[in-house]
Amino acid sequence: MTKIEYPQRVELQHSDGSTSPLLIVEADQQDGRRPAILLLPGIAVGARYYLPVARALAAEGVDVAITELRGQGESTYRIGRRSGPAGYHESAGEDVPLALDAMEQRLGCRSVVLLGHSMGAQIGVYHLARHDPRVIGLIAVAAQSPFHRGFPGSLGTKLRAASIILPTLGRLSGHVPGQFFGAEGRIPASRVRDWSRLAGSGDMQPARADIDYRAGLARVTVPALAVVIADDQLAPAGAARNLLAMLPSAPTTLELEPEALGHNAWARRPAEVVARVLAWIDRELGAVTPGRDDDEEADA
Repeated sequence: MTKIEYPQRVELQHSDGSTSPLLIVEADQQDGRRPAILLLPGIAVGARYYLPVARALAAEGVDVAITELRGQGESTYRIGRRSGPAGYHESAGEDVPLALDAMEQRLGCRSVVLLGHSMGAQIGVYHLARHDPRVIGLIAVAAQSPFHRGFPGSLGTKLRAASIILPTLGRLSGHVPGQFFGAEGRIPASRVRDWSRLAGSGDMQPARADIDYRAGLARVTVPALAVVIADDQLAPAGAARNLLAMLPSAPTTLELEPEALGHNAWARRPAEVVARVLAWIDRELGAVTPGRDDDEEADA
């Protein structure tokens, strides 16, 4: 039995009383030169779906944790009109720090890179605005800003229309069917409202925010990588560039993966993406120091 094959499970307790699992896959032989990774799932995708990614990274000496977005996978959050908010701010401001705290308890004081898939990368970007000293970089895979101007032709038009229609649907029912996002299940209305604000106008300030996210993003200086999957209509290069543009002061890189691995399916066959992730970490981050913040990096 190896640590890679059997992930640890930590139950995270959210402020609304719901719980969600954090799955931790530890490397059998940790490479101390590399940071740990916190993986943030895409919309309506459960944490367990990404275990092949975590195991592939752990086989290369990287400790990985996969969190669960509220209302997805094994989360106990109940989606409906009486549900508490579960938008971008709750994810970036409450849930990501909760996962990082649990990682620190299990893995010790470590530098962490956020690896976000699709909407998970958007949440990761928003967390960067909070300048958490534990987070030293962001990797966005098959990810995008949903701002409609980053999508070609009729798809951009449809996104603009969806940004108007879906919030109304969410207010009436408390959720939006996942089919609107090419997924299954239901999406919390509060999450869709934040998505719609970003898709319709590019406004980066989510509802109920306790900070100015736009100002915080403008000051982010940790590096970010976007990996665009070939033929991924849900996350084309233009939309990935718009995601990176949310970090105007950060060193950013966009790479095209030439194989059409699929918007979600890449996570089941992750070798190509994992190779890019590790190469970028080694190139951009090198030897890392736990808990180093932006100012300390600038002085290093």
